[in-house]
Amino acid sequence: AFAASMEALERLAAGGRIAVMCAEAVPWRCHRQLLADAFSVRDWSVRHILEGGCEEHRLPPFARPNGTRIVYPGSEP
Repeated sequence: AFAASMEALERLAAGGRIAVMCAEAVPWRCHRQLLADAFSVRDWSVRHILEGGCEEHRLPPFARPNGTRIVYPGSEP
């Protein structure tokens, strides 16, 4: 489902700017983090529109890009 959704969003984005929104105020507390990470590893420019302005997306330090996929390793037991 995620891959199909990304393909649909990429088709939309190829035609112009898109915005993905939800009720969460900050992207790192919702699904937008996953979408932003996926767009970033596909070389798209991602900006977060926040109350104080816009900021460029950065992959979290624990994310491990692998081509167009991202691995989020779990913590060690």
